Amino acid sequence: MSTGLGWVRKARSFQRWINIICVFGGAALGAVGGAMEGPLMPAAGIGVLTVKGVCVWLGVSLVAVGGIILMILQDEAPALLARAAALETEAQSFLDDRDGLVERLQASSNLDRKRLALIDANRTMREAAEQALLLPDATVEGSANAMLHTALRFITSSIGFDADEEWALSVFQVRGEGDDALLVRVAAARADRLSEQNNPRSWKRNEGFVGAAWHSTRDVIIDNGCDPKVAIDYPVPDDKKRGYDDDRYCSMAAIPVRVGPEPYIWGVVAASSNREGRFRRDPHNRQVQNVDTVRAIARMTALLAAAFARSKA
Repeated sequence: MSTGLGWVRKARSFQRWINIICVFGGAALGAVGGAMEGPLMPAAGIGVLTVKGVCVWLGVSLVAVGGIILMILQDEAPALLARAAALETEAQSFLDDRDGLVERLQASSNLDRKRLALIDANRTMREAAEQALLLPDATVEGSANAMLHTALRFITSSIGFDADEEWALSVFQVRGEGDDALLVRVAAARADRLSEQNNPRSWKRNEGFVGAAWHSTRDVIIDNGCDPKVAIDYPVPDDKKRGYDDDRYCSMAAIPVRVGPEPYIWGVVAASSNREGRFRRDPHNRQVQNVDTVRAIARMTALLAAAFARSKA
């Protein structure tokens, strides 16, 4: 098919010259020969054709050859070109399918890496918590920080944070009772490691994203917290606002930490990013595990808190 199409395309590019040389030229040559006086073939002597005969028969031959070529082009070219168009459509469809398959394979490969990272994060957090509990002077703050930082590379891989992304992971514990109760940060990890030592903010019930998770006892998953229509549902007191909040806390997952047989809210685990859509609700898509990773940190924190509560009992 490729050879035939190549021949047809070349022949069609010379179709005008075939018409001029073979058809028109042959007809003109035959007409000139026919206009000459004398016979087509000599009556005697050397040769089978006279000049007139050569002109006539050469003209007829050129017309015949040109007519045959044009007939083939007219009969075969449309079918070949139609078939070529169909093959090009099929080839493009194949290429589109191939590109789609490559994208799906790449997405599946990325997902497999994230799933393995989540498994490693769970295992590493558990091992770190177990080791921390063996220390005689272990504290909740120290153990939570050790657990978070030991598994940090797996946690960030499981969520999929980019190198230039501003992200933060925090563990808050409820301190105090009644109206004086506050969510106090006891462990933290950030993309900017130096900022982990900054004075953290504590939150009352229903203040900001983490306060809302504490108050409602439900997960707070924010796709785009930079949207004023979303932010208005999670008010932050003026004295606790920071100038970088709108840029840094664009997407958020705040998961309550439940402890005990009749669960009470021990604290909240919060993850944030400056990338819109990093955390989102998508219950019909099991491939989304960013929020699941934050839930895993909350579950391991709950086990850690329960162990400390039992050791004091």
